[in-house]
Amino acid sequence: MRVAHIAPVFPPYRGGMGTVACQQAEALAEAGVEVTVFTPQKASPRRRPRGVTVIELPALVSKGNAACLPQVLRQAAGYDLIHLHYPFFGTAELLAARRMIAGPPLIVQYQMDVIGRGWRARAFRWHRRTLLPLVLRAADAIIVTSHDYAASSFLASRLPGLQARLQVIPPGVDLRLFTPSGDRDAARRRFGATTGPVVFFLARLDRTHYFKGLHVLLEAVQRLPETHLVVGGDGNLRTGYEAQAARLGVSTRVRFTGEIPDDLLPAYYRAADVVALPSVDRTEAFGLVLLEAMACGTPVVASRLPGVRTLVQDGYNGHLVEPGNTADLADKIECCLRDAAALGTNARAFVTARFSSTVVAQQLLELYETLAPASAPPEARPREARHRSVAAFW
Repeated sequence: MRVAHIAPVFPPYRGGMGTVACQQAEALAEAGVEVTVFTPQKASPRRRPRGVTVIELPALVSKGNAACLPQVLRQAAGYDLIHLHYPFFGTAELLAARRMIAGPPLIVQYQMDVIGRGWRARAFRWHRRTLLPLVLRAADAIIVTSHDYAASSFLASRLPGLQARLQVIPPGVDLRLFTPSGDRDAARRRFGATTGPVVFFLARLDRTHYFKGLHVLLEAVQRLPETHLVVGGDGNLRTGYEAQAARLGVSTRVRFTGEIPDDLLPAYYRAADVVALPSVDRTEAFGLVLLEAMACGTPVVASRLPGVRTLVQDGYNGHLVEPGNTADLADKIECCLRDAAALGTNARAFVTARFSSTVVAQQLLELYETLAPASAPPEARPREARHRSVAAFW
C-alpha cells in the first residue's frame, strides 16, 4: 500500500504535529507500508525517517505554518490514500476540493482547534465558518486523539454528521527509545549545577505556540524557591521569556537550553523530577510530551483541558491544574515532587498499556485497509465522494 502523508511541518521543526507525522510514518514503514511525506520546503534540512521518503515542495504562498502547495495534487495523485495532518491552511482546501471530484480516499487527522489572537483569531474564525466544512465533508475518515477533545472542539457542532467517519487514534510513543533505563545522574549533569528538584518544559518558543503557558510556569517557579526549571526549545518568543524570568528574579534557577537533539531528549525526560505542560487554551489538544515523559518514568503536571485530561490521572501518574492558575500549578508541582517515585512508576505502566507506537500503527493500518484494501487496484475502489456537488459541502 502506498500512502501519502501531507503535513505543514516536519522535523527538525519542533512541534507536536510534525513529530506525530514523523512517528506515524516511521511506524507504518516498519509495518510494511510505503510512506511518502509531502511538506513545505524550508531552509533547514528535513529529517529523513527510517524507510520513509520525504519530499519538500516550494510553497506558492506561505505564512507561518500555512502554505499553499498546488503541486501536491499532481504528486500525490497515484497513492492509495492521502493522510492529511490538519490544520494545514492553504493546502487542505485544495485536497478537499480535489477529493470532491476524484482521487484517492482522504483521511483528515484533526490535530487541534486553531484559536489565535488579534487579527489571526478573526482570520481563523472566517476559515472555520467557510472552509473547514469543505475539509470535513470531503474526508473519508477523520482521526481525533480522543472523544473528549472532539466533543468540546469546533467539531462538536458537526459531530452527528461526522460520527460514522470519526476514528479515535491517539499518537503513540516509541517505548524502545523513551524508557526509564539510563544513567539519570549523568543526564542531570546536562542541566548544570542544580541542587534542588528540576521541572522540565519542552515546546517551540514561538508565536504559533503562545498557548503552551511558559509564562504561567515561570510565575509558579517564583513560588518554589528550591526548584529549578529547564526550558527546552527555541523561537522568537524566547527573549521575552528570558526577560520575564529576570523580572521575576528566577533567572539563576531557569536554564534555556535551546533545541534539544532527538537522541538526547529521553535523557532530559529521565533527568527531570517533573515535566510540566501548563497550556492555557484548547489549542492544546493532547500533549505528546506528556506521553514521552511518562514513558521515561517521569510524572507530569498538565492543564485540565479537553484531550489533555485524558492522559493524566490525578494522583496516579501526575496531577492536573486549572489553566492559567499559577498558585495551583506551583502546588501540584510540589505534590508531584513529594511522590515522584510512585507516580513515575505508574506513568510508565500507563503509557505502556495504551500508547505504544506499534499499537497505534496497527490501528492506522486497519483504517487504511478499510478505506483502500491493498488487494484492490485504485480504479476498482469505491469513490463515493466522486459525484458530490459543491453545494453539498456546506
